[in-house]
Amino acid sequence: MGAVLDRDDLIKQLTGMLNTLTALDLPHGDLVVPAIGLDPATMISYRRVNVPSNTATYGFGQADHIHVSPDEAIDYGSVIARPADVAAELVARLIADHRAATGVPCQNSSHLV
Repeated sequence: MGAVLDRDDLIKQLTGMLNTLTALDLPHGDLVVPAIGLDPATMISYRRVNVPSNTATYGFGQADHIHVSPDEAIDYGSVIARPADVAAELVARLIADHRAATGVPCQNSSHLV
């Protein structure tokens, strides 16, 4: 029924990616601008990846892609020191942008984002 977006799982995956990237001996500046996106961003359902479900909630609109627009550079040392915080901020912005583009309602339920 489409792709699943699990906020906690996505933060965990993105944290791992940031850790991997910062562990590589790559040239970098003092400031970086991390960015993420959904491509394609259609048929996204908000739920836990490890909980089976036969239902999904979709918005009234469609978005081919959602890319979080970088709005500020952050200190590279912060990415190394607090990758989970950086990941959580990026994921929160991604979800907000996706919800705004598609009209998926915010849920307070613990099984949804």
